[in-house]
Amino acid sequence: MMQMNNKRTFAIIVFALVCVGTTCAQSEAITVSETPSQEKQNIVFTGGAILEGNLSGFFHSGIKDGNNVMKAGFSLGGFLNLGVIRSFSVQGEMLFHYKNSEFEQGSQCGDLVYWGVEIPVYAMYHYTFSRGGRLQVGIGPYTEFGFDAKFKHGGKEADLYEKDGSTGLAAFQESNSGFGAKVGYEFVSGFQINASYKASISNLLDANSSQVKIHPHAISVGVAYRFGK
Repeated sequence: MMQMNNKRTFAIIVFALVCVGTTCAQSEAITVSETPSQEKQNIVFTGGAILEGNLSGFFHSGIKDGNNVMKAGFSLGGFLNLGVIRSFSVQGEMLFHYKNSEFEQGSQCGDLVYWGVEIPVYAMYHYTFSRGGRLQVGIGPYTEFGFDAKFKHGGKEADLYEKDGSTGLAAFQESNSGFGAKVGYEFVSGFQINASYKASISNLLDANSSQVKIHPHAISVGVAYRFGK
């Protein structure tokens, strides 16, 4: 319980810093020194808010007759973007999310319900259209930290982070890492429409990890708004 509270406190502190940074970074520009053959260029630091819906599930191996069905959830958070040049930027995000999926094995069926925080970092390419809107495409790594994960079946629920008394291992690990891709369109006003896909390269299982592999993945679609546009 103490470890879980520490994780939540850490995530809240980081999220608060992101919010403060977003507020302070509204279109802050840093001038890069010129060369005789180059025009003056500004590094632009901006931020904003994100709201997404997601479909999540997991790839698995070693589970006989197992079947996973992706179900709907949501994400809420913010982003900080470092615009290096007009067509390239680095964007970090922090998203608190609820994920939900269904797992079937034979005649048994239950729901995996998960709350956590995700921190992706994208290398972003931007193509600006003549009217000012821009297409953006990004790829990069992410890390995810779980606050709570439960498997609900037949009116009962099991805490997947609770450690077994004999082995000292929980069913699930509390963090995983992977890679993601993001594509979207930003209007002149700063309003964005985005879609992303993320897949973990980490085995989510702690107990029985040598025999069974579970790799979470998710598709997200949502909106965002860049402040200080």
